[in-house]
Amino acid sequence: MAFVDYSGGCCGNISKEEITKAWATLMPALGDDLRTIISEVHQGVAQLFCIDNELYAVLRVEPDIKELVIVAAAGKNCVKHTREIHNRAKQAGLKTVRLHTNRPDAMLRMGRDLGYQRAETILRAEL
Repeated sequence: MAFVDYSGGCCGNISKEEITKAWATLMPALGDDLRTIISEVHQGVAQLFCIDNELYAVLRVEPDIKELVIVAAAGKNCVKHTREIHNRAKQAGLKTVRLHTNRPDAMLRMGRDLGYQRAETILRAEL
């Protein structure tokens, strides 16, 4: 399985078109946070990956609690690729994987075999 790091300004031979396609694919998942997440990737806080030319993912490690955060993911074969993200996180010595989603029921169904369970509820009031 190929994980290609599209992060920051050090993308090597990754074309601008490929990076633009990645962000365009992730845009619905990131919503209003798109600019913030792009900035975090450029600062090295998070990393942008393309997995097997099927799934784009922004990942961030929280080292103090040994947790990988799937900031956003979009594309094809989400369950297969999330399983591989879990495997790599475990190999790196991380203890948990966390994700936030606007579609918790769908993610719980897809992630059941990976051990996902509801961990928190977020309430928001628009002013």
